[in-house]
Parts: sequence; structure tokens; C-alpha cells
Amino acid sequence: MYYALTSEEMKECDSFTIKNLRPSIELMETAGTNFYDEIIKYINKNEKILVVAGGGGNGGDALVVARHLYNNGYNVETFISSSHLKEETLINKDRYDGKLISYDEFLKNDYDVIVDGLLGANLSVQINEKTKAIINAINDKKARVFSIDIASGIDASSGKNLGAFVHSFLTVAIEAFKIGHFFFDGKNSYEKLSLVSANVELINKENYLNILKRVDFCRVFEKRDKNSNKGTYGKVALVGGSKLTPGAILLSNNSLASLRVGAGYSRLFIPRSLYEIYALHYPEIIYETLSDENGKIVFVEEEINKLLAYDSIAIGMGIGTSIEVYKIIKFLCSNYHGNLLIDADGLNSLARFGKVEDLKESKCKNIVLTPHIKEFSRLIKNDDLIYIKENAIYLAKKFAKDNKVILVLKDSTSIISDGTTTYLNINGNPSLAKGGSGDILSGIIAGLISKKENILFNVACSCYLLGEASDLAIKENNENTLIATDITRYLMIAVNELTK
Repeated sequence: MYYALTSEEMKECDSFTIKNLRPSIELMETAGTNFYDEIIKYINKNEKILVVAGGGGNGGDALVVARHLYNNGYNVETFISSSHLKEETLINKDRYDGKLISYDEFLKNDYDVIVDGLLGANLSVQINEKTKAIINAINDKKARVFSIDIASGIDASSGKNLGAFVHSFLTVAIEAFKIGHFFFDGKNSYEKLSLVSANVELINKENYLNILKRVDFCRVFEKRDKNSNKGTYGKVALVGGSKLTPGAILLSNNSLASLRVGAGYSRLFIPRSLYEIYALHYPEIIYETLSDENGKIVFVEEEINKLLAYDSIAIGMGIGTSIEVYKIIKFLCSNYHGNLLIDADGLNSLARFGKVEDLKESKCKNIVLTPHIKEFSRLIKNDDLIYIKENAIYLAKKFAKDNKVILVLKDSTSIISDGTTTYLNINGNPSLAKGGSGDILSGIIAGLISKKENILFNVACSCYLLGEASDLAIKENNENTLIATDITRYLMIAVNELTK
């Protein structure tokens, strides 16, 4: 498991470590050395390298990097942007025997590689004009930039641009990822992101945001017991589809999402009048038809009662917004004891015709809600999307805790929370920013939550799996041309890759 911290949380860890375990100068040496080891994978000794160091701790790390580059025969020179240096930064300036250059030389010279140690994770106010000019000059040089901890100019706690920011080829986070790496311009500030240690003690891991590693995913798919049958591995029901949007529910099952992630079997509950358009898309799928009016499912208790035998239910994909859908959801909340996922028009029906607070009294073992930002705004009765994006982590955690649900707030970085433990899903790519991606995710989640245990973890792994499938897809296809159906074809490959 990785962790994502705010600037303040990281400061607390630094302070604790310096006070109780290791001196600041030792942490700086370790951070700079490990950063150096990371970046030399990408550079060679024929390239001209510039190290840009600020006066704070980030600049001290940069001067350690400069020393290692110089001592190991790289063609390096260093520009120090400030005359006021932190004590440990001054020590590392004195340890560096390479060339120091002036501001004017920095502006006029060209470089192949730039190490960005200008600001760092403690920045929280708008940058001044001189610093902005330095950042703009770094970007104008068209060099490959390697940023220490976070690209200069980005708020480490929010990801917001504080006036200008460095565009790095690789940002190497120190000790832990920062929340700002994954939101707003922070997510646009690098092409690659990696992590190295500085031997800082992370003191409150239970309070930090969690990020899955590939190895974490392996526990989701354990070796199957030879003495088992399809009933052993969960029964999944997917409820949705309508005359105007018939494809959404089919995408959820089309991915064979519930089957490909290990469920024993799935059943597709669809409008009766539309049966012919769904029939035989996949021979593995079992169909159940529900009463409908004009191609939209209506609530008939004896029909919906059949859902109660399933281990997990996903409802809402393409079903249309109606009071009938809300009646189905309300019935399930009052009578179902398994794991219920509500997505898309299920969420819209709940927001329009019901009350989110009703979920607190549910008899379901778990309820998973999967809104994107706009759907979430309807649930919380706040149409200020900017406010929601700026406060997404807080709002997601509060909503999940207040309503006793697991929330997946979908965006380029998704937030998965039960109000106590929170995950960020950071993988995936812009090919997912198209209609149908959420329907695939609903199918994956429905399959994994049929496993009954570790539900929050399995929901987080579902998000990871969709992102992994999309990352595999763009290795062979252009992200602009991919559609949701294409990505479903990579789900099985993604599971194979993640469980090797």
C-alpha cells in the first residue's frame, strides 16, 4: 500500500523523525541520494545538466543530487535561486564542488536535463514574480525536467497551480505521495511519477489516504478450491436498460465484468419489451425480464423479490430516471441483505424522488454508490461543481460516513471511502473519459463485492482493475479512438497481469 499525504501531514512526519530518530541533514542526504539513483536511469553523461536549487529543504535535496552528479562524472552545473539558505542546504552547498552559475547564465544557457529543486511540498501561497520567471524559463528550455518531491509551483495538499508550475518529465515523490500529485494541475505537472524513501517515519498511517500497489490486487483472486461449484463464487444481478439507453446495462455485462472478475454466474434483469435486443449477446448470460412501460422498468414487488437471492446487485445503468426506479431501490434497501450497488440513473432517481438519508436504515450488508461529480452534486443538493471538486476528499468522506455507505466519487482521480478509510485510484488514462466507462466499472464492482468479504478493498480494486485495463488498451490503441467496448476486452488481460 502507498499513502498520499497533505503538506501538513508530511511536515508532522518530518518533525517527528528529526526529533526522535534521525537528524535533518541525514534525511536530506538519503532523499537526494535516492532521487539521484532514480533519475540516472533516464540520463547519460553526454547530456548537459542543470540543477536548480531553492533556499529551503527541497533546494538542499537538489544540492545533494548535484554533488552526486558531479562526483560521478556528469556534465552538471547548478543555479541557486536564493541567497537565504536553510542550515542544511548551506551545508550541502559547501559540499558541492561543481560549477555554480548566475541568474543571467541560467536564463541564457540551454540544457538537456534540468533537476527542479526550486520549491517543494511546503509551498502554499502564490509565488512571486521572480520565482514565476524562473519556472517559466525552466519550461521554455524544453529540457527533460526531473522534479524533487513535487513540481515547483504546485500546492502539495490540493494540486492547485500557485501562479506557474514546472512541467516535469518525471516527478519523484519523497517518502510518500502528496495529495496534490493527483488533483487539478498537480496531475498535469508530470509525465511520470515515482517514489523513493528518505527514511522518514510515517506516524499516522491509519489517517492517510491509501493508494493500491499492484501486489495488493493479488489477494482478490486466490486459487480456486477444487471442491467448488459456480455457487461457491457468488451470484450477481445487474438491473437496468431502457428503450432510450439499452446499451449501458449491456456494457456492464458485456464486459462480462462480473464473470471475468470471478463471480460464479450473473443474471441480467431487463425490460420485458426489449428482450429481443439483448438475447444471445453472450451465451453465458442468464436473462430475467421485468415489467415495463414504454421500455422503462416498473416496480412489481413479486418480480423484484427474485433479486433478494443474489449475493450482489447493481442497479441503475441505463435504467432511466423515474419514481419506479426509486421504488425498486427503496424496496431493496428495506428487504435485501446482500451488497447493493447503485449507479447512474439509480442515483438520479434516488436524488430526485427519495432521500439519501433513507440509506442509513437499510438492511443491506453494504451499499455502494458510484456517482461522477455531477451525479454527486444532485445527491448532496449542491450544484457548485467547482466547490465539490475543490473539497472532493472531505465531501466524499463525510457523505460516506453520514449515510453509512461506500462512496466511489468518479473523476480522473477517483475517491473511494466508507468515511473511515479512504482510497485514491490513480491509475487509468483519458481513454476512460467517455460514455460507458462507468457502466463497465459497475459490472466489475458487482462481481467483486459478490465475494462478501473486504468490500471496501474490493471496490477500490475494481477501480484499479478498470484503470489497468485502460492502461493496457492504450499500449496498442490511441486513447482518442478507444471506446468502452474496446476496454472490456482488456479486462481478462489485466487480471492476468495483476495476478502473476
